[in-house]
Amino acid sequence: MISKYHLFVLIFIPAALALAAGMALIQQKNNDLSFAQFESQLKSQWRLAALITESPDGLAELMRLNDRQGLRATVVDENGEVLADSAAPGGGLDSHRDREEIRKAFAGTPATTLRLSRTTGAHSIYYAERLADGRVLRVAYPASYYDGRRNALMEQATTGLLALVAIVGAFAFIISRRSSAMLAALSRAVKEAQGGGLELPSFGNDDLDKALFSLSSANRELKLYGEENLQLQERLEYILANIEEGVILLVDDRIVYRNRRAEEILQFPLPGNLAAINSQEMMDVFASFRGGQTGELQLDDRTIVISQAVSDASRLIMLHDVSDREKYSGYKSDLVGNISHELKTPLALIMGASEVILKDADMPRAYLDKFLGTIYKNTQRINQLLDDLIFLHHLEGVQDSEAGETDLSEMIGDLQDLLGRVDKKVEYQFDPVEARIHATHLISVLTNLINNADKYSKGESIDVEVRKNNAVLEIRVSDQGPQIPPSETERIFERFYTVSKSRNRGASGSGLGLSIVKHIARLYQGQAQVEPNANGGNTFVVRLVEKPEA
Repeated sequence: MISKYHLFVLIFIPAALALAAGMALIQQKNNDLSFAQFESQLKSQWRLAALITESPDGLAELMRLNDRQGLRATVVDENGEVLADSAAPGGGLDSHRDREEIRKAFAGTPATTLRLSRTTGAHSIYYAERLADGRVLRVAYPASYYDGRRNALMEQATTGLLALVAIVGAFAFIISRRSSAMLAALSRAVKEAQGGGLELPSFGNDDLDKALFSLSSANRELKLYGEENLQLQERLEYILANIEEGVILLVDDRIVYRNRRAEEILQFPLPGNLAAINSQEMMDVFASFRGGQTGELQLDDRTIVISQAVSDASRLIMLHDVSDREKYSGYKSDLVGNISHELKTPLALIMGASEVILKDADMPRAYLDKFLGTIYKNTQRINQLLDDLIFLHHLEGVQDSEAGETDLSEMIGDLQDLLGRVDKKVEYQFDPVEARIHATHLISVLTNLINNADKYSKGESIDVEVRKNNAVLEIRVSDQGPQIPPSETERIFERFYTVSKSRNRGASGSGLGLSIVKHIARLYQGQAQVEPNANGGNTFVVRLVEKPEA
């Protein structure tokens, strides 16, 4: 809001400047008028001096004008010789033919000039005119006579200007105070109206009062509408941020909106304008969008389903990554084939042993025990395989909402109970924190990795570390060898893959343990890998990204 001091300046300065300009114009007019009057007086004195000059004793009488009236009179003949000069009774003056006023007078033009006198050394105002006999008569007054008049007028004008400025200042001060108070009241009323308030003052003006009331009513409605709109926007933003589909809104070449899932699906940070994309692959993808492509898009090894809605220059693009679904379909198909293959061997052994027992009722006890052991061992193998398959099926049914807070410090006791008999010493190092990882998934990862290290390594101890860094839970299970060859570090996570005999040592298992670990890592947008360690063994590293809070 403008203060009363600002208002005073805004009123006073322009008014004072206008007064000063007006007074300067008036003073100029006064100066011009004063000079005209002074020039008229000089002409009158010239006529008097001309009458004196034409008298019989004219030149002698002319010489006394300077003493009587302070008027300098000079008579010059056609050759420029000074015949008489009341300022120089003794004569001896040089030629005045080159004096400006005299030169013009000889030319037939009466002239008035203001200049420095070479004779008297003072500034003088001259008037010269040619006489009837051809001579030139010039009269002059000191310029101080004219300056005195002009200065007197200047003092009067200055006094008047100062008086007017004082009056204007007082008027501006009064007006600024009243206007400032009015503006302050109006500002408060406008703020109250902008906030939708009802306690509005009256300013005695129907139009102004109605405008304030209308503003208050409109702002109340806008506020309500804005709150509703904000709630809708927050809900829409929440929905778009949490749906599985990627959403991109294009207007011409501008990316007006994109949700986080769209960048995850495309695996590319989207700029605000298509011109800023520096990837040829992404440029081709958006070119296909512009061509109206729908259906499936192959991006690297992923399959993305595209749907579009177009309106004028706007284009809404929906992206759905179905790679996992297709991979899972293939996974289930492969799994059925692998299960059939894995079941054939133990079932064949069970059937063979059972057939031998049935055919030989009098079989010696030692042989009978051997065949019964074969049946029992392969039955256990089939049972373990079925347990792992059931657990894999259970993983598919666990929802994100079930991933509550799991206390890592309480996990060690549960692990020791679930692991049962372990031949090696297990050292645990767990961060005493909580993580939004489903407890069943975490226990499954740890038990499978520990059992794997217990079965397939030659060392005497296993180190288990669980650390949390921001939202990532890192699990490290280290054994003491032998090391897995680099050519097999990826394949060991495949279902039913059997590593080389040097590490296998004849141990048996379902072949699904590490596959379950990798599957769980994928559920949490993480990864599972193996790397050599300094003890000549292997360190299995699993990273799980915490689920977001519900």
